[in-house]
Amino acid sequence: MQESEILYNTEEKLKYVIKSLNLKTKEIADKLEISSGLVSQIQNHYNGKLRKIHLYALCHAYDIPMEIFENAKITTKRMIDNLLKQSISKNTIFKKDYNLLSKLIGKWYLYSYPSNPNSKNIWATETTIYEDFSVEDAHQNRGQLFIGENQSIILKESNNSKNITSITFDNNKVTYDYFAFSRVSKSNNLNKELFNFGFFSKTKIDEQEAKSILGHIEKVQLQMDYALLERISYCITIED
Repeated sequence: MQESEILYNTEEKLKYVIKSLNLKTKEIADKLEISSGLVSQIQNHYNGKLRKIHLYALCHAYDIPMEIFENAKITTKRMIDNLLKQSISKNTIFKKDYNLLSKLIGKWYLYSYPSNPNSKNIWATETTIYEDFSVEDAHQNRGQLFIGENQSIILKESNNSKNITSITFDNNKVTYDYFAFSRVSKSNNLNKELFNFGFFSKTKIDEQEAKSILGHIEKVQLQMDYALLERISYCITIED
């Protein structure tokens, strides 16, 4: 076994876990409500600042197995990597990808066509993504960001109607200031299901520019055909 694989104390384990999960010092400090200086100090054995309460708080905040720090037999980076992978795969298909989250945190503008085909305006929904994966738009619709292996989804509940909106996008496109999304929602006026393509923008842009990027509405928007619901209802009636 290579010497570089061995972690000799709890502080070294902690430092390796933080590095493996791409956690930032300020982010940890804000979440645990401690100073950034203390976050750095508890990763160094010679400072003697690390306490169990720090480990319990960190593990709870980031879904880290406490076994890493409590089991004296876990002494290598490979063992920790395996435990972290097992924890992620066991809990959910979604993961706490703080590296991707760091690129998404902040204010975005989501551009798409409105549900009313007679409207000449473009929807520019100001949306903020926070460091705890929560999301809120300018209309006080709140939700959560869920990060998958290749794609992520935002689920929001309407402040008024309580309907759910889903916004899906590709993770590898988040590197840029513009990237596409697909959205399934219900229109506010008729409560009809609506599928929209649109795009995220890091900055607010002119409406004409947004329209030229979106292209023709017929190619990026689809409304539910209510005849489909009637046919489904008819099938249910026949079975009854």
